Amino acid sequence: MSNLFDYLAWRGDLSFGNAPLCAVDALALSLLSYIRLEGIVPRDPRAEPVRLSDAAKAYFSRPVTGDHTTAQNLSFFRAMADSARFGPLRLIGAQKELDREDGIQFAAISVLLPGQNIFVSFEGTDDTLVGWEEDFRMSYECPVPAQLRAVEYLRAVAAAHPLRRIYVGGHSKGGNLAMYAAVHSGPAFRYRIRTVFNNDGPGFCDDTLSSAEYLELRDRIQTFVPQSSVVGVLLEHDTNYKIVKSSAKGLLQHDALSWEICGADFVYAAERTAFGEQTEAIIDGFVNELSPERKRRFSEALFTVLESTKQETLSGIAGNKMQSLRNALRSFVGLDPEMREVLTQAVSALNRSRKTVRRARATLPEGEKSS
Repeated sequence: MSNLFDYLAWRGDLSFGNAPLCAVDALALSLLSYIRLEGIVPRDPRAEPVRLSDAAKAYFSRPVTGDHTTAQNLSFFRAMADSARFGPLRLIGAQKELDREDGIQFAAISVLLPGQNIFVSFEGTDDTLVGWEEDFRMSYECPVPAQLRAVEYLRAVAAAHPLRRIYVGGHSKGGNLAMYAAVHSGPAFRYRIRTVFNNDGPGFCDDTLSSAEYLELRDRIQTFVPQSSVVGVLLEHDTNYKIVKSSAKGLLQHDALSWEICGADFVYAAERTAFGEQTEAIIDGFVNELSPERKRRFSEALFTVLESTKQETLSGIAGNKMQSLRNALRSFVGLDPEMREVLTQAVSALNRSRKTVRRARATLPEGEKSS
């Protein structure tokens, strides 16, 4: 089945003037924010823009240091740059912020589209421990630093281009940031927002979904989740999403490059997989059992242990398994007794939730177990 690469091969010769922005284009532009283009594309949204093809040429000609972008995303970026559809687009406002002390992982870029339109793209979670720790904070704290930065960024871009209609999008945490920024952009900018594209982004831990601002924008939010989605159904989320088929299995369906595409749209499914629904139920049970304060303490304890590995990324931990494990075990043993208890109890709560869900599913008729 076709994916984003095939979409570029099929439609890459058509400009946006000939074929307007669609949900598949929005996914492609959402993935663009994962590419480290700061220093190539100006940070200031009012500055002279840079063509995507020129940005790619500069990116691939410079030494790569501290870049955690996946090889697949880089290949797709190269394919976008080589296409007549995306290559001529102009980029502005490339920003990246990664600060362990403030606990923020944030990146965004904006794309000037023909017809007085602009697409604001927010990055999802990268490979850094800082990014993952901020994700954990989203389960008990709102707003987190990245959400506040997303609001500031969207307002700055909108103010710099007052005549343009606004599209906002992101993948994973970027989808959450796109929704949060759009909802909190303020009445001076919110009316200009045409569509928010949330690609498997998590929900919220506060009353965002019931706010007047969200309800005003709700019909302009398009949410897409793969069949086995876990990320997109975390926390309090809206139910007006579309289910997309994926060529991957289980958790790997979160990779948007695995989503199936037919023509200018996704291939949709009528329902989610049993794996997705069961995993959602287990995590929901775990999250709901812990108070916000308990979640905070669990997160602090967990990342104290992970940071003891002396690695800055999850891939770094995976690539140095034995040393990372030794450091983590020493850190766990050396934790304050209360922090050790928090971690132990959290693991027990997750195990209880798993057993509860499995017992409940065991009582279902055979037909419903596989639905």
